Amino acid sequence: MHPSRSRRLGVSLIEALVALAVMAFGMLSLVGVQATLRLNSDLAKQRTEATRIATEDIEGLRLFTAVNPVNGQFSWADIGSSNVASYLPPGNVGNTSYQVIRTVNTFAGPPRKVVSVQVNWTDRTGSAQSVTVDTVIAGIDPVLSGVLSSKRSSINNQLGGRDATIPVEAVNFGDADGRSAFKPFNEGTVVWLFNNVTGEVVGRCPGINTAQAALTVADVTGCPVIRARLLGGLVFFDLRLAPSPLPASASERPMGPQMLPLSATTPVFFPSSSTSPVDQIASEECVSNTPPSAADATLQNARGFAVTYYCLVYPTPARGWGGRLEVVLAGNYPNGNPLPGTTTINHYKVCRYTTAATAYTSNPDHPASYCVEKSTPVPTALVPCNGRRVTANLINQNFLVIASAQNCPTDIAANPGLGDYINSNTLQHQP
Repeated sequence: MHPSRSRRLGVSLIEALVALAVMAFGMLSLVGVQATLRLNSDLAKQRTEATRIATEDIEGLRLFTAVNPVNGQFSWADIGSSNVASYLPPGNVGNTSYQVIRTVNTFAGPPRKVVSVQVNWTDRTGSAQSVTVDTVIAGIDPVLSGVLSSKRSSINNQLGGRDATIPVEAVNFGDADGRSAFKPFNEGTVVWLFNNVTGEVVGRCPGINTAQAALTVADVTGCPVIRARLLGGLVFFDLRLAPSPLPASASERPMGPQMLPLSATTPVFFPSSSTSPVDQIASEECVSNTPPSAADATLQNARGFAVTYYCLVYPTPARGWGGRLEVVLAGNYPNGNPLPGTTTINHYKVCRYTTAATAYTSNPDHPASYCVEKSTPVPTALVPCNGRRVTANLINQNFLVIASAQNCPTDIAANPGLGDYINSNTLQHQP
């Protein structure tokens, strides 16, 4: 007899039963995991589809073609709240239907609509699920929005295949030298030559009587070579008791009743402080289209004109320039008529258009003194550049002349149609 062998066989049977029980519990757990994975997979698919539905709804709202209602077109004004109780995606994606709730709140100054799209559904376990996507849609003409998609050159900002700061009236020769010719004012006799790529003024041609539109390469052959930068802008006038910085919607100008003449020899200039302690401007040449008489000034301003000025700035050293620019009013109109109400220029003050709240800002934003971006213990007129020097053309360096008893007007953000999109803030520039 071998009793020990029988005991060993019995133990092996028990071990097999235990292993089978453990395997059964493991298989039950695996079934549970598979069910959970399937639930999570369905939920992920449903959540992705809900996000797509919300995003698609918002992107559809952005396809408006006008701000105000237009017959047959979807406009910004048409954007409103909605509630779709049961939306079934194509192909029954997610194996459920969705409720799409769009909530729209409209605000003014600047005009905008705050949109919230909430997508609700019930998953396979009966639990409520939800996805919400929020956005803001500005009430801006889609044409203006399209500017954001314009391609920017890797070298500089281009307009018509040349630097955007070159005046649009300049004749593009399209020659091997890549130049454009510009006559600051058609009645003048000086032509400036621009490098189309850099915008730098590379030539100055005196004694040219040819009209701007008729200029040819032959007219500028052999002109003296120079290295200068363009500085230009407009001078507006508003001598009323309550001057406004904003242009009128029809004429795009402040509503002043009359324009004033700028100095015939130095319409704008850099005081000696720009060249003496700072030593950054060797010289400048400025011209303007001053109205010849008080009657012309009244008529021109009624038509929405402004005095335009252009300057060539010759920097020293050539790596850039800085300094303070000032507007110079004439004592009389060119035909000898006195200024309105007085014969002295001390009755007026000059404001500069700028987005800044103080005198210190970047050069294109029209600071009180170019290249001075922050305050220093030394008076501004005496300090060297403590910021970036001007190394490119500066345009839209605009001014507003008002009566000396008035204050320089600030931005009017609530002006319908214009104040919401145009920063018309001014700061006092000259007493």
